[in-house]
Amino acid sequence: MTIPTGVRSAALAAVLAVAACGLLPGHRATPPAAVDVNRASRGTLERLPGITPSMARRIIEGRPYQDPEELVARGILTERELHRISDRVTGVGH
Repeated sequence: MTIPTGVRSAALAAVLAVAACGLLPGHRATPPAAVDVNRASRGTLERLPGITPSMARRIIEGRPYQDPEELVARGILTERELHRISDRVTGVGH
């Protein structure tokens, strides 16, 4: 039996989409390593989601931090901005 080209193309597209989304077992991307807000360079901080150059500069100028929550307490980031990066930052090194 021959599978029509359109069906074959649709099946291939579906398999590739599932693989690209990381839905196949054993094909999940590893999460990025946590960024230490006390030691990270400005460029590293800017690669965090939503962190602008001016935010990165304020983070560096406010060092050291005991905990990333201090970024909100000191008015450097809003709670929403911290929430966006909270799974990617740490404040342990100082």
